[in-house]
Amino acid sequence: MKINIKDVARKAGVSTATVSRVLSDFPGVREKTKIQVLKAVEKLNYEINAVARSLRQKKTNSIGIIVGNVLSQFYSVIAKSVEDTANKFGYHTILCNGDENPEKELEYLKVLKSNRVDGIILTPTGKNSEYVQNLINSRTKVVLLDRLIEGVDCDAVLVDNTIGAYKAVKHLIDQGYRKIGIVDGYLDRTTGAERLKGYLQAIEDAGIAKDDSLIKIGNFKKESGKKLTKELLEQSNRPEAIFTTNIDMSIGALIAIKEMGLTIPDDIGIVCFDDSDWALILEPPITVIRQPVYQLGSMAAELLIKKIESKRKKVKKTPSIATLETELIIRESTKKKI
Repeated sequence: MKINIKDVARKAGVSTATVSRVLSDFPGVREKTKIQVLKAVEKLNYEINAVARSLRQKKTNSIGIIVGNVLSQFYSVIAKSVEDTANKFGYHTILCNGDENPEKELEYLKVLKSNRVDGIILTPTGKNSEYVQNLINSRTKVVLLDRLIEGVDCDAVLVDNTIGAYKAVKHLIDQGYRKIGIVDGYLDRTTGAERLKGYLQAIEDAGIAKDDSLIKIGNFKKESGKKLTKELLEQSNRPEAIFTTNIDMSIGALIAIKEMGLTIPDDIGIVCFDDSDWALILEPPITVIRQPVYQLGSMAAELLIKKIESKRKKVKKTPSIATLETELIIRESTKKKI
C-alpha cells in the first residue's frame, strides 16, 4: 500500500498541515516537530510528490536552458556553469538543444512552459520573438544568453562581440596582414552580425578596402567552417590570414588548412574567436579572442534566479543587460610578417 501524507502525520503525531509545512520548509515550525516529521518520513519511506508540491507552491525549483549546439564546447561549458550556479541556489536544470533551429527552439520553449519551470535561459535564434515576448508578458522569467532578440525587451548576459572581433582583426593588421578573410556564422543572430561589424570596422580604420570575396557566411558549425575556409583558400584571391568567429567554425577551418597541406602561419595566419585547451597545445598555438564563458553562464543563472525569487510586483523597467569583456591572447598562429 502506498504511503500518503496522512500516514506520516499519524506516525509523527501531528496534523497533515504540519507535515505539509515541514516538507515545504515553511517558517515557524518548531525544531522538535520538524525532527518528528522527518523521522516519520524516513521510517515510512514516504516519497514526496514533487508535482503536487509544485502545484501547491506554484514553484518547481527548476530552470530550463536552451543552447545553440549541445555538442559545442562553448555551450557545454555554459550548461555546466548554469547547473553549478543553479544548484547553489537549490534549483535543478533542464538542458535543451535548440541546434540553431527555430522550430526546435520553439518546441522546447513550449515544453519548458508546460513543465512549469520557474524560468528559462535562452540562446536565441531570433526567429521566435513573438512567442518569447508573450512568455515575458505572461510573467515567465526569461534571460537571454550570448545574443539579443530584436524588438524583445528582456534581461540578457552578453560579451562585447564587436570590440572582440575588432581586436582580433586589428592584431592581424598590426602583424602586417592586409588581405584578411572572415569565416562567420548567421548574420541574423547578433553574435554573427556584431563580429562581422568588428571585422569591417578594423579594416576600414586601417584604410583597407572591403573585399566581398574574403567574407564567407555560414552557420556557426564545424562543417560550415571547413567548407568556407576551403572556398577562401582555393579562390584566386586567397587571403593571407583568416578570422574565424566561433570555436566550432575554427575547428573546421583548422581541419581544412591541414587537409590542404598548408602551414600556419607561413602559408596562412589565423585568429579564432573563443579559446580552448586545444588552441594552446596545437603546433603552432592559436591566437584567440578569449571570452569569459563560465562567467557568462553563471551570471545568466544568477540573474534568472534573482528574478524568480524577487518578491516585488512586476514593474515596467529597462532590461538588465550585462556585457562582459573579451581578451586577445597572442600566440604563434599570427606570427609577425613585417
